[in-house]
Amino acid sequence: MELITALLVGSLCVLLYFALSGKKGKILPGPYGFPLVGYIPFMSSKPYVDLQKLGETYGSVFSLQLGTQYCVILDDYQSTKDAFAQDAFMGRPPENPFDLRKATLETGAFNGLPWKEQRRFSLQMLRDLGFGKPRLEDMIKEEIHDCLDHFAKFNGQPMKVRTVLSPSMSNNIASLVFGKRLKYDDPVRKMLDRTLTESAAAAGQVIWQLFFPKIAKIAKFLNLGSEGKIAKTLKESRDHTRKEIAEHEKTLDPNNPRDYIDGYLIEIKKRNDPAFCKEVLEDMVGAFFGAGSETVRLTLEWLVLTTATYQDVQKKVQQEIDDVIGTERLPSWTDHSKMPYTEATIMEIMRWRTIIPINVLRYTLWDTELNGFFIPKDAYVLANLWSIHHNPKYWGKDVDVFRPERFLTEDGNEVVRPEYFIPFSVGKRSCPGESYAKIEVFLYFTSILQKFHISLLEGAKPDFDGQLGIGLMPKPFEVCLTKRF
Repeated sequence: MELITALLVGSLCVLLYFALSGKKGKILPGPYGFPLVGYIPFMSSKPYVDLQKLGETYGSVFSLQLGTQYCVILDDYQSTKDAFAQDAFMGRPPENPFDLRKATLETGAFNGLPWKEQRRFSLQMLRDLGFGKPRLEDMIKEEIHDCLDHFAKFNGQPMKVRTVLSPSMSNNIASLVFGKRLKYDDPVRKMLDRTLTESAAAAGQVIWQLFFPKIAKIAKFLNLGSEGKIAKTLKESRDHTRKEIAEHEKTLDPNNPRDYIDGYLIEIKKRNDPAFCKEVLEDMVGAFFGAGSETVRLTLEWLVLTTATYQDVQKKVQQEIDDVIGTERLPSWTDHSKMPYTEATIMEIMRWRTIIPINVLRYTLWDTELNGFFIPKDAYVLANLWSIHHNPKYWGKDVDVFRPERFLTEDGNEVVRPEYFIPFSVGKRSCPGESYAKIEVFLYFTSILQKFHISLLEGAKPDFDGQLGIGLMPKPFEVCLTKRF
């Protein structure tokens, strides 16, 4: 009886809030939760699936309380597209367990609207450094060559591809950001990989803090639990970034930027803008390593596991590789337009195992409306990309089946890219590294299958459930990579 009374009182308070706010628009539907903790007790280790099921009951836009935070859930493509076209939905939550200080909030690097300048500059800088140009491709190919050599050393014996892919991915980012690649056994490279792995593992342990910001402040102040571990881990990588920035300043040539750090330092001198400073540069470098290397690695791991399981798919991709590229030269990005089945395979893995199943958390900057519903300021916004990629309305009844042909025309000669295929999100804050990621995934995937046949261990049963960390990652697995020729 007391619980029912508490729920009724809570519901009346919500109704009263909207009534007194004087705002037009319907109140969002959604499930009830418990006082203080909201709907969290009903969530499983697969929140993207839980939210998808709620969407079937409450519609494409609904609300629920997670902890002490009011959350708006976007569960279909059109609602997500419409919301992310509005500036009101462009914020990030002000309290973040991964922030070691308030620099990002004060400068607007990731919060509010000044992030637009950061994004605009970064995209231009990356284009200047070679995004989509031979220079970038040559850098990636150099790393791929070493990666293939490391795979060959296992001589067809069981191996965890993650041990080779992780340093290879971070090296690509190091070349882009620091202007130099690091050897596989370099202590700095090992440190960067370790801190990324540890912070990704700890992410699941501190994500609750987003929904209990007051308790999170206390934990952060007292340096308790995983909060302290993350602070220590991130500080180690940030200290190295500071060292790199200092070294770049000593040899900086304003007329010849060597890498992203050089370009940013030059921009700082040009502007009189607090949003462009060395503290924000540190944040940007961290974001490159976190988002740029981790998500590409996860995509490649899923591709390796999937093609090892679906041998028919592997044979079709390898036949296309042999026909278009041959066996001598490494693949090039220009080859992708002639390899529709390979492209469709990559796209299908990005749909089937959506690497970022729930879009990076958004935060409403002011009151607004969506689909006729009133959306209040300071609401958390979660777009369920998994639900969009697993909606039978878009993909048919076999939505849970891995089938590359869904991205091909009937004759199989051309790629079809539906607008509701959004692995890199959609709208004004979609992933700025989309072009880079596509090139990197294609080059690695085709280079590996050009040289090796991938197979599961005898008697092994693949597990496609995945684990949620920074992204949706495969559970640890081993495969055998045998030279094709």
